[in-house]
Amino acid sequence: MSNGERIPLSATSKPKPARRSGMVLVLTGNTAPPAGYVAIRHAEAAAVAQQGGCACCRVPSDLVTLLRQLFLERVRGEMVFDEVVIEGSRKSIEAAMDDPLVAARYTIQTTARIS
Repeated sequence: MSNGERIPLSATSKPKPARRSGMVLVLTGNTAPPAGYVAIRHAEAAAVAQQGGCACCRVPSDLVTLLRQLFLERVRGEMVFDEVVIEGSRKSIEAAMDDPLVAARYTIQTTARIS
């Protein structure tokens, strides 16, 4: 999968209603979900790091597990989307990108393309 085919990930501190189709929103807190997203999922953002463990042997966080599942649903044709917006900091996305499977399928965007 080339970088151009990776699914964009972006972070937002306060999710707004989606102004275009094809976006999935991942909530990491108790925020009320806004309208307009293809799907809204919930995940804990904190990464679980094990001292001395390599990236492939770490216990995946809820966010990593959810991103893996979203990709599988997309490949199977169960859901159609072209971007994932995550409620939280860019740091949480960067932590998720430490997972080799997530890094191979997603790319970090500087801002959400909500409009």
